[in-house]
Amino acid sequence: MFSGVQKSKGFTLIELVVVIVILGVLAATVAPKFIDLTSDAKISVLKGTEGSIKSVLKMLHMKAQIQGQLDGDVTVETQYGDYQFHRGYPEIKSEATSPNLYFIETFLDLGTPENEVKNNTTRTATYGELNSFEDNFNARIGYGTGNLLADECYVYYIHTASEESWGIVDTGC
Repeated sequence: MFSGVQKSKGFTLIELVVVIVILGVLAATVAPKFIDLTSDAKISVLKGTEGSIKSVLKMLHMKAQIQGQLDGDVTVETQYGDYQFHRGYPEIKSEATSPNLYFIETFLDLGTPENEVKNNTTRTATYGELNSFEDNFNARIGYGTGNLLADECYVYYIHTASEESWGIVDTGC
């Protein structure tokens, strides 16, 4: 009663190759979406930080308006203490305080930095993965080292004698 034909109880080599090819195609299409999550997360943090900077600047400008302090270099009383303003906006570095304060350290509630280097012209600080750089005209916070320009993944606030602006540079995220 033996017919000579045995039933196979496993997969053939061709079936295994087909399954591996299908899994490879799926991995190739899905993996890049997961790889880009780090970049997307960094950009989301930058957007939130930009929103915080924008809100703080609007609030502080209204404070200066209420106090009638929109002309020239003046000291404005804020909820964070006295701070130097020019044309109704906070300077990056307040020389109206002793020791001098900087915009990010004063108005963005980031807590105590893990590392801080501060001298008469610049301030750098580390808050977890975020680093900040501030000098007389520029405040930057983002991902990278030094003044953050080379890494191109930061939020900035610029305040000079003629302009103030803010935004995001995310080409290096």
